[in-house]
Amino acid sequence: MEMSGQARLKATRQQVWDALNDPAVLKACIPGCEALDKTSETEFAATVVSKVGPIKARFAGKVTLIDIVAPQRYTLVGEGQGGMAGFAKADIAVALEALEERVTLLKYGVKANVGGKLAQLGARLIDVTARKSADEFFEKFTAEIERLAANGSPTSESSAPKPIVVKASIPVAPLGTPSTDPGVVDVLLSKYIKVWIADQIAVVTFNRPRQRNAMTFAMWRAMPSVVASLERDPVVRTILVTGTGDDFCAGADISEFAIVRDDVEQATAYEVAVDACCDAITHCTKPTIAVIKGYCLGGGAHLAMSCDFRYAAATAKFGIPAARLSVVYGISGTRKLLALVGLSTAKKILFGGERFDAVEAMRIGFVDHVSGAVAPVKSGWFSKPASASPSDPMTDARAFAKVLACNAPLSIAGAKTILDDIGLDRAGIDVAKIDALIAAGAGSNDYREGRAAFAEKRDPVFKGD
Repeated sequence: MEMSGQARLKATRQQVWDALNDPAVLKACIPGCEALDKTSETEFAATVVSKVGPIKARFAGKVTLIDIVAPQRYTLVGEGQGGMAGFAKADIAVALEALEERVTLLKYGVKANVGGKLAQLGARLIDVTARKSADEFFEKFTAEIERLAANGSPTSESSAPKPIVVKASIPVAPLGTPSTDPGVVDVLLSKYIKVWIADQIAVVTFNRPRQRNAMTFAMWRAMPSVVASLERDPVVRTILVTGTGDDFCAGADISEFAIVRDDVEQATAYEVAVDACCDAITHCTKPTIAVIKGYCLGGGAHLAMSCDFRYAAATAKFGIPAARLSVVYGISGTRKLLALVGLSTAKKILFGGERFDAVEAMRIGFVDHVSGAVAPVKSGWFSKPASASPSDPMTDARAFAKVLACNAPLSIAGAKTILDDIGLDRAGIDVAKIDALIAAGAGSNDYREGRAAFAEKRDPVFKGD
């Protein structure tokens, strides 16, 4: 018997990990569990009463934890004897994906077999019973996790590093010591911009959900420092850009225009700040992915186009309504739009100022991947869901980001520089700079590691030097 599933839990990954290693929590959640005692750091003794069809039996056995990578994954190897009813063996692989600061995706896969009278009941009945038990476990486990998260677990409170607090109205200070915690680390927390790192992936989140994450002048000015700080951090391999709540970014905060964009001089300074923000994302040597849900309009579209990739929910809405505000979309944003969709479609978007949905965005090349789409619009990497949760662009984006994080940083930085210089039709390709990048790659420790890994038929471990 084989089955798999997942559960989205509103708690930090550390809280979920602690619960998965807590005998009291597991005993309360496992259907029919009479006893669960931890006999060592990696073993439990268990007694479980289970009913499969007409057979009810008490199984006594042990569970051993292997392949432990805290707080990301482990495998449970269990074996139980039920007397005349027979026996059961199972390997359960559990993986925890830190989707957001306080949202964890738990994925599991089960391979099991039974013997004795149980085996005579038929695979279908056994599968149905196993699925019912799994559903019951995760229903109870989800409730327990949310209770623990609401109360605050001692582990999460004591071990989590204190965040750095900055004001969004001033340039963001350097993040300081590069993050080294293999788990989840808060490296920056401001009122309107949050940065969070897990698994070598940094997530930059616009945090004004009531205003659909519209960008203030201060946010535009702060973002280049945020991006530069992440670019300096050797632990960060990929950067995701997203918004809190239901939207990515509805564009600039028009409500403050009377104060910060009231005349030609202010309008010019404002556009300089917008371009500096978006170009900082574009010029970042690390891969960037916009994770889009809800509104992605105007300046929000510029932010998304500045990223290397755009992963969108099927319900996302796009548009550049500059023509409805008598605003001329700047050269930087227009160049990026042209590179993505072509001349005719770019004119249609800018002249019409109308909104378009995720399917249309995929069709015209504005986005690379739509999560939860009824059918792929085009073939290739981005049309196939990268995870077991195709309705969630963050899940899919993180899966792709992990692939990028495993590859050589120097190779990606060089390729990105060359491609952007050509694709965005910049003033000219700096041949000397490109030659320096190629030489840096050829003389790097990562180049030697790549060759060694190929010869030894193993996955390379790149360090970016």
